[in-house]
Amino acid sequence: MATKSANSRINNYTTKLIPARVAEDFTAKMPTMVSAETTQIDQLTDIEDRVRGILATEAVISMDYPKYYAFAKEVYGLQRHLEGGNALITEVALCEAKWTARGCTSAVLDTIRTSVFAIPAPLPPSGS
Repeated sequence: MATKSANSRINNYTTKLIPARVAEDFTAKMPTMVSAETTQIDQLTDIEDRVRGILATEAVISMDYPKYYAFAKEVYGLQRHLEGGNALITEVALCEAKWTARGCTSAVLDTIRTSVFAIPAPLPPSGS
């Protein structure tokens, strides 16, 4: 397999940095980028509202709200990237353990996990 020469690679890189080309690429991609970001912001706003309701119901002190929001955002990210299954359940359980160690109440994290994200608790490991 033939490889590109160093000059060829440098020329390709330099071409991508021409301001007119960068502006053209950005202009072409901007509507899609804005649409994707708008969707993400809408989803995160909905998640934060639902978490806020749970925290109010569970009488969590407002000073601790940011920790629970961070947990919810982390689970949201895991859910987007892992798309379900045992891997997601395991990673969320690890995330829950981390935030419990940081001072969050396990029962509140469980409620957020099940009510906001509909992610079940991990199954206990089977016997050997």
